Amino acid sequence: MNIPKKVLLIDHSSTALAIISRLIIQEIDHVTVDIQTSSIAALDSLKLEKYDLITMSRNLPDMECEKFIEKIRIDMHIRHTPIIVISGQNMGALEEQVACHYVNGYFDKNLGQEKLVEYIKSFLTVELPSTTRTGNILYVEDSPTVAQVVKSMLTKHGHNYLFASNAEEALDHLRRSFTGSHIQPFDLLLTDIQLEGHMSGTDLMREVRHGLGLTPEQLPILVTTSNNENNDKILNQIFAAGANDLLEKPVQEALFIARMNNLLRLRHQYLIINS
Repeated sequence: MNIPKKVLLIDHSSTALAIISRLIIQEIDHVTVDIQTSSIAALDSLKLEKYDLITMSRNLPDMECEKFIEKIRIDMHIRHTPIIVISGQNMGALEEQVACHYVNGYFDKNLGQEKLVEYIKSFLTVELPSTTRTGNILYVEDSPTVAQVVKSMLTKHGHNYLFASNAEEALDHLRRSFTGSHIQPFDLLLTDIQLEGHMSGTDLMREVRHGLGLTPEQLPILVTTSNNENNDKILNQIFAAGANDLLEKPVQEALFIARMNNLLRLRHQYLIINS
């Protein structure tokens, strides 16, 4: 059974909103769309409704992008809902200005509305993406059973990965990768939160962001959580520690690969801008 999804689109152009919302409804099954042309009206909608995805223009008429995102994430405690920022500006400048650990994805509107709908679909559906972006993954998990399943998925979809069973080992790999002469640095960190050893997954993320100084674009982090970890307090801690996105166990293959695609795209954009 397909679970209905709800999307909030925010843009100053009512014409663009009408076109994009129509395309979403045509191309994605079981999705309803709300549209708002200002951040104030959008905040009112967010008080009344729970959304599965929020997309927002980089340029809103009544509030700066960064302030608006902080109101959603901090003031309203909406930490788990993905946010996509849409802009026609240079993506490097955008990523420098926006608090990236509050944002799940960026989209260049010059790529066109059909590509935007395809990008939105990747956040909402559990279908395997038509094309898979591969990468060099550091995977951290202390459960052999869970690890075997996820490693099979990574191999199936062409990802290179290095496995670590605890955070201390993973941090050692990361130090060598980003501070040494490693030929192929990691493109993504995939980690559980509850890990054996002195460090948790949250501790590992804090070391990545503050100890190594790696931004969410330099090393995106995808976190896996259990049902009992998905409460507001723990989710806030996970994102505050530096996670880009999270998935609930047991990991669904299609959703897992789609979310990895999004984060690897962010990493790829960073490499292009800084090459």
